[in-house]
Parts: sequence; structure tokens; C-alpha cells
Amino acid sequence: MSGYGAILIYVAVSAVLAAAISMASEIMGPHAPGGVKRESYESGILVDRPLSHFSVRFYRVAMLFLIFDVSVMAIYPWATSMRAFHAAGFVKALFFMVVLAVGFAYVWRRGGFKWD
Repeated sequence: MSGYGAILIYVAVSAVLAAAISMASEIMGPHAPGGVKRESYESGILVDRPLSHFSVRFYRVAMLFLIFDVSVMAIYPWATSMRAFHAAGFVKALFFMVVLAVGFAYVWRRGGFKWD
């Protein structure tokens, strides 16, 4: 079997298994639509109407956290194997950290981390 044959079998089995689990959940799961389930809510808080507007400050801070957190996680493997990268790897990682620091300073200066 070629190298791609095993991958194709894995993808096919995964797709069939995912479809089977979804259908089994739909068929065997409890169906009890009631008054509480039909009420609209947002993060556990009941709202008056389903299309009410809400503040996006939480999402802004969450996205900034994800951007900088993932960036820091990208630095960790570099730090653990720094000797294997030599000078070229050091320069690339330094450039990455400078770009990250400039972005962090820009967001901080613009007040992106304020939770007012």
C-alpha cells in the first residue's frame, strides 16, 4: 500500500465514525424541548430578545490574548533547542520577537488591554 493509501483509509474511517456517532446521538439522545431551552441567552445570562446588541470588549481581549499566547508558545520550542539553530535561527527568532514586541506595544498604547 502506498503512503497515501493509509492516509486515505484513516480519513475515510474517521469520516464514517464521525457520521455514525452524530447519527447515534441524534437517534438515541433525549428530545425534550421545553420553556427553558427555548429562551434566548448569552453566556448564561437571559436576554430580552435574541438579536440584542452586546459589548465586544470580551472578544477583543480574548483575541489579543490568543494572538500573544500562541506567539509565546511558538518561542518555547526555539528556546529549548537554541543550540541546534545556530546564528541564523537566533536572528530569525529575534526578528519574530521584535515584531511581537512592536505589536504588543501598539496594542498597549492604543488601550487594547483595558477592560473598562
